[in-house]
Amino acid sequence: MLELMIPFFLLLVILLLALPLIFIYLFIRITEEAFEQIGFGHWHASLMVFGSVIGSMIDIPLHSGVITTYPAFMIDMMNAIPSDIPVSFHPVRLLVNVGGCIVPVLISIDLIRRHRAPVSTALLGAVIVAFITYTMAEPVPNVGITLPVYVPPISAALVAVILCRGYRTAPAIAYISGSIGTLLGADVMNLLTPGVLPALAPPSAYPRPLALSIGGAGIFDGIFLTGVMAVLLASLVVCLLGGGSCRSRMVPIS
Repeated sequence: MLELMIPFFLLLVILLLALPLIFIYLFIRITEEAFEQIGFGHWHASLMVFGSVIGSMIDIPLHSGVITTYPAFMIDMMNAIPSDIPVSFHPVRLLVNVGGCIVPVLISIDLIRRHRAPVSTALLGAVIVAFITYTMAEPVPNVGITLPVYVPPISAALVAVILCRGYRTAPAIAYISGSIGTLLGADVMNLLTPGVLPALAPPSAYPRPLALSIGGAGIFDGIFLTGVMAVLLASLVVCLLGGGSCRSRMVPIS
């Protein structure tokens, strides 16, 4: 009996050790599939995935030094409307992550430049998703701006399918709407809203500045994942509406 249990135990250990590798492989393949759905060739998609992984390790400062108060023009605006919103807060450092933010933005720009998505439709989709994510995002002290993970991709996919009427450009519009819309609504617009930074960085005895990085979770950040998931959802809807293969509808970017 013991001789039979030892091989089973070893097999179980091997499977447990292999699970992270299986997860990483599936994540990479799903992400590559999303990029192929919006028109990129296989090697271009692979390059963007690995570039995003490497870029996840890089944060670029948006401002030299730390920030402890709002700019003078915002303070004047806040003083013009009496409120109890504090104008100063615990020191923060504003950063932007290359893999989680800059790469999705560059991909969105490239899609528009290569005419994979109409500019007007892409902008409208981004504005709608930005409004949705802005209203639903919440600042969490010492953590960051949080948002239900399912809201941005589902919103972006639905907006894309409606604006494109199920047409084959819907996946590209979904990617741009999800990435740019989430960036603007959940992050940029919220950070510019009076009271959000004090809520994120309340007075604290913690001596070090709080680092707020847009896309700081890299490839597992909301901006990056929203674009990927929105593309897959929109592609699924297009396939169902068209009754054909998604892959057959896409032409790789040359």
